[in-house]
Amino acid sequence: MMARRTICISTLLLLTAFASSTAYADKYDLDLARLWEKDGSNWKLRGEEHFKGLMGDLGSALAPRFLGPAATLGALGFQIAVDYTLTNIPQDEDRWRTVMTDHTKGAGDQEGADSFLQTVALHVRKGLPFSAEVGGIFTKLLQSKMWGVGLELKYAALEGFTFLPELAFRGTVSTFLGSEDYAMLTTGADVILSKKIGIGGLFKLAPFVGYNFLYVHGSSNVIPVGVDTSGNIEQQVFSPVNVFKHFAVFGFQTVATVVNFGFEAALTKELQIYSFRLGLEF
Repeated sequence: MMARRTICISTLLLLTAFASSTAYADKYDLDLARLWEKDGSNWKLRGEEHFKGLMGDLGSALAPRFLGPAATLGALGFQIAVDYTLTNIPQDEDRWRTVMTDHTKGAGDQEGADSFLQTVALHVRKGLPFSAEVGGIFTKLLQSKMWGVGLELKYAALEGFTFLPELAFRGTVSTFLGSEDYAMLTTGADVILSKKIGIGGLFKLAPFVGYNFLYVHGSSNVIPVGVDTSGNIEQQVFSPVNVFKHFAVFGFQTVATVVNFGFEAALTKELQIYSFRLGLEF
């Protein structure tokens, strides 16, 4: 019991440290004013689809990950885990080059986006009767002030059979805050297929495959983009955008006593997302 309590407290302290470090690591607090440019007396967008593309990339990185396995924890089960996720973004696209540009530096000293966005999430799940499960997710985008809170609900339509796999459906909703320029909302729907396999009586392995549908809604705040000849601040706003993503998902989870570890890959044509999990299950 003491070991479990120590690990839980350490996890919370770790996430608190990530959250408190944003004042010193704000690389991905994007300046969306850079997507606007002056054209005579008017302002125009540098790229019509840049805002939508950025919302799709960020929403994919921040949305709740780790679908599987399909089997639930049982009516009395409880899990707490830390998920670390890497999202391979198209960092060389104009939308990222534009918002990451530091105008105080020369062309040879620019620091663009990295190949991967990194997030860390505290993921808590509680088993319910009738093969259901509810969960909460607290997510942090590293090197930014962006953070989010989400809710998930899972129902296992098929579990507990010796020779049949588990089949489950999951729905998620999350909101993300921390940016002065924009806000995001994501919802997701998943189908998961998995099978628990006992290995020598020492631990259980549960490989899984699935499909994830993700909807991202991005909205813009009023953004100051410049100053007119009279010294007045000029402002612009992006139209709200809706992004739809479809991911093929595969991975595994192992459980030894109360400790679980897992890996998941979620793939589309444009993005690759890799998640790692370490947690307690009891």
